[in-house]
Amino acid sequence: MPNSAELSTSQRIARSLLIAFLAALGVWMLRRFLPALCWAIVLAIATSSVYDWWLARFHGPRRQLRAAATFTVLVGAVLIAPLVYGAAIAVTEAVSLAHAYVGSARNGPPALPLWLVHIPLLGDWMQRVWSDLFANSAAAPGVLARAQPALFEWTRRLGMQAIHRVATLVFSLITLFFVYMHRDALGAEVSRASRRLFGESVEPLLAHAVAAIRATVDGVVLVAVAEGAVLGVVYTLSGVPHPVLLGALTGLFAMIPFAASIACGVIAAALMLQGSIAAGVAIAVAGSVILFVADHLVRPAIIGGAARLPFLWVLLGLLGGVESFGLLGIFLGPALLAALLAIWRESVADPTGVRSA
Repeated sequence: MPNSAELSTSQRIARSLLIAFLAALGVWMLRRFLPALCWAIVLAIATSSVYDWWLARFHGPRRQLRAAATFTVLVGAVLIAPLVYGAAIAVTEAVSLAHAYVGSARNGPPALPLWLVHIPLLGDWMQRVWSDLFANSAAAPGVLARAQPALFEWTRRLGMQAIHRVATLVFSLITLFFVYMHRDALGAEVSRASRRLFGESVEPLLAHAVAAIRATVDGVVLVAVAEGAVLGVVYTLSGVPHPVLLGALTGLFAMIPFAASIACGVIAAALMLQGSIAAGVAIAVAGSVILFVADHLVRPAIIGGAARLPFLWVLLGLLGGVESFGLLGIFLGPALLAALLAIWRESVADPTGVRSA
């Protein structure tokens, strides 16, 4: 192609419009795959240091291929195994719940704990609500039979959503494999293209965005995994059923600011409703301490320190990212705010070399 300097003004405008049109058309064509591509990039950035260590273990010809393939399989196993385990437990619990509801026609609803019934003003109301919940249990088989079409449709939609999510995950892993294979070339090409489009000043913005993604993974994912593991031990010691699953769910909720407190509070309340007052109080107290330390001390220090983001920006990036982009926004939100903050700091920097606060 001829150099842009050799083109006339009209040719440069037409060329720019053609490039913009082709780029927009490509984005529109791949719109269904963009979440998978974004997840692959986030995973590649987040695991880059671990992959460096893994790659160093391989020698000889095609080492890049063998390292990329095996590491992608490991990442897939880490992501898929908890989903399979959780789905199996969820199906088992759903069947048990349906049997318990139908069985209440013969045995009556389970009794509420006495301490709950004796709460002034609220005890009688809770008893009525609990009885009304199982009032139609005698007709449960007929109700379930009439609800079969709606239940089938709901199950079909849930299955389609599950297939879509699994397909997105599989495509993300396939993309991740090729990113691992060609990451050095891709990084160099992205750097050259960015410099040509935006100049040398774009390099710090890219560096801040990458640092924010890595810091978010460390501060959100790893801290959430640690919270889930520690609270899983607390659940086990407190006698909570399925502590591994509940610990994993708490860790998943912990990726969203303050959501883990809701999960922990629901588990504690459920134990108290079953009469396990001491276990419920223990989980509430231990969960409050663990989540307070993680959310207010550990996580802001990791994310804010590495990405140079104040705590308020970290919180806004997480909440705004989740609201705008879903789970992917946990990583995109802080990265976007890190880039914007870098632009702001550069624009207000003292020309004498003294950086503004």
